[in-house]
Amino acid sequence: MKAGVSIQRIETFVAPRIGLIYEIHIDKYLAEEYFNAIYVFLVNKHSYFPIQIRNVEPVIRLIPIKRNNTSSVIKKLLILLTVLTVFLTGYGLTESFYKFLDIENSFVILTWSIVYTFLFLIALGFHEYGHLKVSRRDGIVVDGPFFIPAPPIQLGFIGTLGAVITMRNIPPNRNSLARIGLSGPLISFTIGLFIGIFGLLISPHVRVERVAELEEISFLPLVLQLMLLFIKVEEGYTILAHPLLIASFIILLVTFLNLIPIGQLDGGHVVRSYVSERIYENLSYVIIVTTLLAGIILFIFNKPAYMYYVFLTFILIVFKIIFGRKPHPGPANQVSHIKTYKYMYIYLLLLTLTTPIPI
Repeated sequence: MKAGVSIQRIETFVAPRIGLIYEIHIDKYLAEEYFNAIYVFLVNKHSYFPIQIRNVEPVIRLIPIKRNNTSSVIKKLLILLTVLTVFLTGYGLTESFYKFLDIENSFVILTWSIVYTFLFLIALGFHEYGHLKVSRRDGIVVDGPFFIPAPPIQLGFIGTLGAVITMRNIPPNRNSLARIGLSGPLISFTIGLFIGIFGLLISPHVRVERVAELEEISFLPLVLQLMLLFIKVEEGYTILAHPLLIASFIILLVTFLNLIPIGQLDGGHVVRSYVSERIYENLSYVIIVTTLLAGIILFIFNKPAYMYYVFLTFILIVFKIIFGRKPHPGPANQVSHIKTYKYMYIYLLLLTLTTPIPI
């Protein structure tokens, strides 16, 4: 083998549902540049990817890449259903908004419903495109995106559970893992921010007593609260959120959830690229407990936002069960220590700006 590394022996075994695996025992670990080169070669030429295992004896394990056979018809059906459920949500929000303003114009309602749907799906789609672009550039074989429809707002939800892509091989190194995790949320945050700015500018100001019977939002992502500081509202008036402002609220909230380091969520990829498996596992439990404590404290101080934090705790527990059943594998090069901290700085900034803060 090149790079001054000698092969001691090669072993093979068959793993259920995976296939034939090679274990190459070497006399010393591969430097990251050589490991990355071998990684790209094996993925492109042989549909295998290597894992450099941290062990008493240096080992390179070669694992076959399984391709997904999901029908394109199913993918298209999921997209169409998601477009429908997001449109119904946008239509429900828009109809309620203009009904409150005593405007009964079907064309206006339909137009803004379509705009809502288009912008929301742009944020959703480009989020996944960011993952796809970075993944393919780094030699990751991916399937998807798979859009996930959900009940529309008329049935008590927001019309979608987002979209996912499936990685068929582990990212080669820590920086690749961080880039992949960060790429989607960075794009959806940026799009959600611009939608929020526009939505805030077109949201009308109405007398406080007029909205007394409406349900008031008890928390907002920090970035939306900062934006409100630049909007002058006369005394006795308040802002009636336009559907696009609500779309921004939802996009930023979903981005926050996705940034939480639990399981293999996007935030999990970023954080796992900097910490060990044990620290990462313990961190997920600390976050769940912290969220629950925040809900309890808000309840004690009679803040309506406590319900959100209690619900968030439930969601995080579900995420832990679904996405965190197995330990996060981390990068394929387990012995690499090369880290670029700019990804962590960007991650922490996004997490802070999307964090929901009680009003």
